[in-house]
Amino acid sequence: MSKKMFWILMIGVVLFGSLAATRTLWQDPGEQTWLQDYIPKLNILPKEKNLAYEKACAACHMLYAPSTLPARSWAKLMQGLNNHFGDNAEVQKDIGIEISNYLQDNAADKVENVYAQPMMNLLESDELPLRISDVKYFKLVHDMIRPEMVEGNPDVRTFARCETCHYEALEGRFNKFAVRIPNYYLQGVWKKY
Repeated sequence: MSKKMFWILMIGVVLFGSLAATRTLWQDPGEQTWLQDYIPKLNILPKEKNLAYEKACAACHMLYAPSTLPARSWAKLMQGLNNHFGDNAEVQKDIGIEISNYLQDNAADKVENVYAQPMMNLLESDELPLRISDVKYFKLVHDMIRPEMVEGNPDVRTFARCETCHYEALEGRFNKFAVRIPNYYLQGVWKKY
């Protein structure tokens, strides 16, 4: 075999290997049959939307995915809307029941996705977290985030504003590679700007 033929063959092998290794970047996920069972578990938002939940809750904060807390936590939260973290978030009784049912039906202990299962594994059976940021799993995956990057950051202020750093949060995706903390992350470097 000549040197020219050898290098053509080597370039072909490298090119084919590169394309095969990066197929998730260029191939439509719907065509990736090997991912069909996993794709629904990546998105933590329920398939069915609830307009009452959107209308009542999105006026004040991001719509948190129901699978970020267990059903017992959502039930407790919905019972205390008159003092919802210092605000009165009461809604009409029938709307409250609809929202509560939606949240509990799609809660972490009722669905299967990449965030709900690990979160439930770290939750004690008698534990009743009322804030997503109080959940052990949340703390574990955010352990490298220093307080000044959030609470001391005027563009973030609180862990409750997921969409500020997770730019795919409103679509229900919290990929650790899709994070941009304002004033602290620029062009792949973590430092204060």
